[in-house]
Amino acid sequence: MITKEAVLWVYAKLANGEHAIRVRITKDRDPKYITIGYSSSIKNWDSKNNCPSSTHPKYKTIIKKIEQIFDDIDFEVKLAERNSEYITSGHIKERVQKKSTKFTKTKVLSFFDIVIAELVEQDRIGTSNIFKSTKSTIEKLLDNKDKSFISFTDKDFKKYEDFISRLETENTKSFYLRTFYRLWNIAIDRKICPKEHHPKFYIKYKPYKRIKTKKRAIDFDYIKAIEGLHFEYTTRLFRSLNYFIFIYYSRGINFTDMARLKRKKNIEGDYLKYKRSKNGREYNFKLHPKAKAVVEMFAKYPLLSDAGYVFPILNSIHDSAKKIDVRIDSALKDLNEDLETFGNKVHAPKRITSYVIRHSFASNLKHKGVSINVIQEALGHETELQTHTYLEEMDDNIVAASIENALQ
Repeated sequence: MITKEAVLWVYAKLANGEHAIRVRITKDRDPKYITIGYSSSIKNWDSKNNCPSSTHPKYKTIIKKIEQIFDDIDFEVKLAERNSEYITSGHIKERVQKKSTKFTKTKVLSFFDIVIAELVEQDRIGTSNIFKSTKSTIEKLLDNKDKSFISFTDKDFKKYEDFISRLETENTKSFYLRTFYRLWNIAIDRKICPKEHHPKFYIKYKPYKRIKTKKRAIDFDYIKAIEGLHFEYTTRLFRSLNYFIFIYYSRGINFTDMARLKRKKNIEGDYLKYKRSKNGREYNFKLHPKAKAVVEMFAKYPLLSDAGYVFPILNSIHDSAKKIDVRIDSALKDLNEDLETFGNKVHAPKRITSYVIRHSFASNLKHKGVSINVIQEALGHETELQTHTYLEEMDDNIVAASIENALQ
């Protein structure tokens, strides 16, 4: 059995006339002491409870330091138990002292702010927003009281797991936990936190399991029906219809990437080249004739971007990453609202969104017999597994029709 307690080292006085405060670790009747860097007079020490009295001028700071060392001791003991390792009080002291000098400076909420600021500087606003929303859940967990990575206890991790388990959907649970894990991965990479203290060792819920989502794709007949719709030339519905056509025939390009396209930078004759904001991958491919026709139409459209963008979404007033992000978010909401209108007009079997267009592009290629390798390249997936997972959501009507045709 291992015991721990704070003690006042009354056997010697310091230069200030007080006594050093130490944490005593005892196992097999072998006591070891860790000096915490603070001192107290006998008058300001509560010997009954082995802690400073509330009259001590640094009472709260010392209590926090003692609790932190207690947490570190508990962590090392549990880590040894998990690894079936025999550990002495001397081992514990050595490891806690080493950890104390190496890992205790940066706190979790403060590190969230550092990572978020870095993402904004890199113009990765969407990812920064993901970290912001995850940070808000940790703030609630900690009651806005920041603490260092290694001060996170079993109880803290359990509270976050309980929070995750109360969320409505599996995707939302996975969303928050993946980001939480990502923050710890970054902290571990930067030597802020030991790798043995990763939350995956404490939280049972697995964020990377494959979660079946609702089937998103619509078949090609509905795509053609929407293409056949007509709206007045200068209306938002007209522009949204052409955004729909461009996204579908430009290999399911993400709306954010589409909105950021510039004529001089991204259009070279019949070719489109751009870097995807989500993963930084470079794309360079020949435009489908229908996508090229949309680009040419907007070059002569009455409503033009004054900042050289292909589409009349962003203008020169959107001169910062935040302004661009807000404008794109607003434009995407408008597009999805109009896509729902298109879906109703053609009696589509499900609600259409910009994401449905991308899925439909992939699923319809599959339905027409295009190989997985070609679809993988078109979507920009790194592996065939990604593409297979993506296509799992294909409407069963497509699968059933393919089987029927094959067995006739």
